[in-house]
This record gives sequence, C-alpha cells and structure tokens, in this order.
Amino acid sequence: MYARLPQRQSPLPERAAGVSRRPSDPVPRLAALQRSIGNAAVTRALTGTPVQRYTEPDAERDIADTVPYDRISQNGMIAVSGRQEAYADAQLIEAASSALAASERVRIRLEAGREVVVGGRVLHRVLPVFASREAAEAAQANSEHEPLAGESAEARGTKLDSYRQSVVQPPAALGLLLQDVARLVGRGRPSDGSVNGVHQRLLALAMENQGATWAAANVPLNPLLDPVEYLKTAGRLIGVIVMEYAGSREPERVMQELLITMPNDCQAAAQRLLGTRMGELQQARAEPAVGQNHYVNLSDAPGRWNNHFGAVIMRDGDDTLTFEAAADSTSRIGEGKSLGYFALYGKHGTSQSFDEDLRRQNAAGGG
Repeated sequence: MYARLPQRQSPLPERAAGVSRRPSDPVPRLAALQRSIGNAAVTRALTGTPVQRYTEPDAERDIADTVPYDRISQNGMIAVSGRQEAYADAQLIEAASSALAASERVRIRLEAGREVVVGGRVLHRVLPVFASREAAEAAQANSEHEPLAGESAEARGTKLDSYRQSVVQPPAALGLLLQDVARLVGRGRPSDGSVNGVHQRLLALAMENQGATWAAANVPLNPLLDPVEYLKTAGRLIGVIVMEYAGSREPERVMQELLITMPNDCQAAAQRLLGTRMGELQQARAEPAVGQNHYVNLSDAPGRWNNHFGAVIMRDGDDTLTFEAAADSTSRIGEGKSLGYFALYGKHGTSQSFDEDLRRQNAAGGG
C-alpha cells in the first residue's frame, strides 16, 4: 500500500481518494498513535474494522526531503514525483535491473541517477535505459536519441541536445509543400492533378502531425471546387500546423534527462519496453513480476479507454512501479520522450491497485 502526501496537488491523473481529515481531528495525538502502533492498528481502534488508510506525513521525518513526492511505497523504497520522476533505493534499482536482464525479451534495464532524500530516506533517480543499441533498434527506436546502458553522462548529454534540435524544426516535408503551394499560386489556375497532389500531401501531413480528427475538421474535402482558394487555404493550414507543431513539442525541448521515447499508445509502449508479444500482454495478473505488465480490460465501463497496459519495472513488497504511456487522442505527437511516465500502484484488491486506479482515471476521462 503506497502512501500519499495530501498537501501537494499531484499532476498525475485522478488521484486515489484517501480518508479525509476534519479540522477538529486530534492530529498530534493521532500521529503519535500511528508512529507507535501503526496505521492499521489505529484504523481498527477507531473504526473497529480493518479498512485501508493512507498514512499521514511525518513532519519530523520529511523535513530533510530534497524533493517533494506524490506517492511513496509502504516500505518507503519507491517514490514518484510528478509524472516523469521516480526514485528508489539503490539496491532495489540494481535488483530490478537484474530481474529485467534475466528475460531474453525485455529490452530495458534500470540505472541509478542522482541521489535525493525522499520520505527521510536516501533514494536515487530511476532511469530506464535500453539494454543495448540492438535492443533499441529491435524496439524500432532511434538509437541515436535513446539512452543506452553503460553510457557516460557526456554521451547522454550529447544525445539529449541532438534530440532537442531534431524536434525544434518541423518536418521538412511541410516546408517543401509550402514552397510548391506558393509556386502553383503564382502560376494562375493550376491543373487539377497538381492541386490533387497538394491535397493528398497536405492531408497526410495533417494526419501525421495533428491527428485524424484535426485533419478531418480542417482540410477541405473538395480541393477542385475552387483550386486557387484551396491552395491559399492549404498555405494557411501549413502555417497553423507548423505553429502547433512547435507548441506540442515544447515538453520535448525542455527535457532534463534523456528518457526513452514512448509511443502514444499504452499497449505499444509496453511492447517496446518488454519485447512481449501482443497476445501475452493481455494476461491480467494480480501480482505481475518485474519484467511483466499490468493489464486491465475497461470495456465494461464507460470512459476514454477500452483497456490499459503498464510495464512493471520495479516492486517493493505489494507495491509496483511502472513506466508506461497512455493513449491520448488530444496529443499532437505520435511518440515522444514526454509521453512516458512513472506510476506507483498498491496491492491488488485494494483501492490503490492498478485495476481500481485505472477505472477511476477512465471514469474521469483518462490522463
């Protein structure tokens, strides 16, 4: 059972509901009881029944924390802060990486990053990396922009700079199309074939960079109704795509760590990391091991997703840490380093479990 700090608004979608505290509650006395006999015992004493309860933060213990956290495992060995930062005990990171390496198909390993204090305990940044260049290429990821096991900090910094530069500039095909549009407009009435050619290229680029919904709503269906006006509209749309391209990739440009590039799809993300065949990913496990995945079928409940997958990269008792991605039709990027995120889940069968957490998120509209 992970614990959560109630005073910090989590950027994670749909935080699990904890036990509320009224202003009149005897906090100091309750906190003292919790420290002396444990939360479960306090809950039983107050209610007479063994119900789940999030632990209250201990001000004396947490005063030296160097990073805030949103969720921390019951044993205090794993914590997540925001979506893209996870921390864990150094020996736990090493053990998890060895467990990942034990599978021939799993493509990633874990490395320990900078040292921090979380929950009064010394932890390290969790850094998923590809096991090798071959593993990255097997995952259909660009090894020139991916973190690989054993690289130096300088090599990762160079790759990060290169990645940032690659996402700053919009696709060259947009610029080439704009040049062709300007040339055709300058010639007077263009041929039907040339206008249809522009239409097909614009439609493909709009779908690739903005998504099918945006393309259907903005690209005119009949380019030959007024070819000259269509070309002018195409020029304007190219400008919009370029501007929105830059805005959607701002998170990619400000990355501080070289993270693994993740697809905008939860199942494809799990498959990229674990190398597991698609059919095997759809096996629901109550306690998936490191190197396996969480899976929940959401087709029986209204919401944004039909199902969800999360690759398990670490365990601390009953708690699991995942590195995953969520299918997001509102995102204008098909894959990117900002799409991957860490999540911490509690024991199966509790309100903090993967199944229950995802059902709450799905009912709330997804992440």
